[in-house]
Amino acid sequence: MSTEHQQSRIAQAPSNEATAETTLSIMQSSATDFQRDLGRYWRYVRRVGGIALTQEGRIYKSQFKMLAAAMNAAEAPADERDSGRLWFMRRLLQAMRELNEAEQGRFIVANPSSQLLGMPMAQRVKWTFETWRDDAAWNELLRLPLQVSGGYAGREGAAALSRARLTLLRAIGRLTQINRQSGGWVALADLIAHIKRNDYAFLFERRHRGSVIPYASPYQGTNNPYGLTFEAVKHEANGWDLVEGGFIVNVLTEPLWWMGLVELGYARDVQAAGVENTPPTAFRLTPSGAWLIGGGDPPTFVESGGKLIVQPNFTVLALEPISDAVLSDLDHFAEPQGGDRVIAYHLTRESLYRGQQSGWTAARVIAFLEVHQGGPVPANVRRSLEEWEVAHRRITFYRNACVVQFADAEAEQALSDVLAPFAPRAIGPRFKLVEGRNAKEVAAALREAGWTPVLQPAGDQATEGVLRTDDEGTVTFTQAAASVYALGKLARFAALPAADEAGRAAAHITDASVRAAMSAGMTLDELLATLAELHSGPLPVALEQKIRAWASFFGNAAFHQVTLLELSSQTVLANLLDDREVGPYLKPIEGSVRPLALVLPAHAEVVRAMLRERGINVA
Repeated sequence: MSTEHQQSRIAQAPSNEATAETTLSIMQSSATDFQRDLGRYWRYVRRVGGIALTQEGRIYKSQFKMLAAAMNAAEAPADERDSGRLWFMRRLLQAMRELNEAEQGRFIVANPSSQLLGMPMAQRVKWTFETWRDDAAWNELLRLPLQVSGGYAGREGAAALSRARLTLLRAIGRLTQINRQSGGWVALADLIAHIKRNDYAFLFERRHRGSVIPYASPYQGTNNPYGLTFEAVKHEANGWDLVEGGFIVNVLTEPLWWMGLVELGYARDVQAAGVENTPPTAFRLTPSGAWLIGGGDPPTFVESGGKLIVQPNFTVLALEPISDAVLSDLDHFAEPQGGDRVIAYHLTRESLYRGQQSGWTAARVIAFLEVHQGGPVPANVRRSLEEWEVAHRRITFYRNACVVQFADAEAEQALSDVLAPFAPRAIGPRFKLVEGRNAKEVAAALREAGWTPVLQPAGDQATEGVLRTDDEGTVTFTQAAASVYALGKLARFAALPAADEAGRAAAHITDASVRAAMSAGMTLDELLATLAELHSGPLPVALEQKIRAWASFFGNAAFHQVTLLELSSQTVLANLLDDREVGPYLKPIEGSVRPLALVLPAHAEVVRAMLRERGINVA
């Protein structure tokens, strides 16, 4: 919208339209809806692990598109700063320290110690409003439909902007009280006229310097606390309507409307109703606005009564009024599918796995869903969640864990009481896992009980000389509890491990285990080199020969009956090999000092006849 159009709209809006609600197209708003979307924004950033920023501090267009889709704003402009409501939300969340910059401003990440979603709704609405009112995170002057250059000039500008908002808010509250009989509707023209008459310098201080020094326009960056220059303002006569008047329109149609504190009334023929910076004919405070701006009582926010519905197709429906705390928990283990009043989620194997990383076991997920549904989840959903968890736990990584390995069942039984305070968990025959404890603590407890454990720190994978073998391929280890690293290498080509008659761990290298290693891609040279590294002393010659045979080192053989043809000289043999008819039937014996060639028995008579045709007597 042009500045001339804006100026005329502000000046011509008649005050009596404010009382004729039936003549207006009303743009409603809700503080609860804004808080719901604010929570959705924070949860999205947490779910994706952070959003990258450009050098100018904006979200990359591709990532902003995904954010907008998650916020049910898929039609939003591609550039973040062209989507005022989402840009405003990010600025607010950062000012509230719910979102923080990371990696020297290259990312925004969710504050894991978030307070917002756990607050009562009234407290959330009030905190959000006061953050906007008192903070410099959002600057309405930079959102005017004017060419503006420059920027903040320190703390003075932030304080001046906050004072200007307070003046405007007081005027809105005062006029709302005056217009109670007309439903609280206030004509925009009345608000602007009131401030222009009573608080002309609410945004810029006027500094008249006397007759000698000319008047200093506050619309030049050097003459206002914001450091902003408004290029379209040439003189005081049109400056106030363009800048101060535009500021008032901006506050109403952006922050106050977005936060659900005012409703806007437009003439029915206005095509751009609800668009930022489009002056409404009138406005009125919502119940939340009447509380925070008009000095009324806090409204009653409905914060309970919503529920979850878990469907057999693994869809979870969150019905209003569901709390943000419940949605925040759902984000941990379910995939959001969008929605407004009814928000859909989908349970998948991958989403449950993600939840497990933050402590959401299948049992906890099922209990949570049943509590908020008020009944049991479908049997197939329960069964799948439990099966997915079992499948996930087939391979588990433990960081900074201590593994205790026992030489035999007797040692394991004898140490059960000693290790009980560490809450060990069996992870295989003669192996127990101790989570979250230093290996030195465990070793100290074992020594105190009279045992001398062998410690193998993480990263120490030495496996030289840890076993011996016999001619039959039976493997015994040089220490009672074999190194897990040695077992890992040996397992590639041996059957692991049984116990021998003395109760010591043993393994066997067999025909089947060697062939399985070859089938898995292990070469014979690699197998023998690994065994030589593990072996204490030289390998038994008999076992090495067996391994070579099992690995088909000598290859295959076959017997064939052939006819041996001996010729008078190498020259004759060479000529016959070049002969187009005879040559294909002859196979010379390479390296032979005599002129010899092989002929298959089936071809012997044919060759004999061709040789006679060429004058060669065949015995």
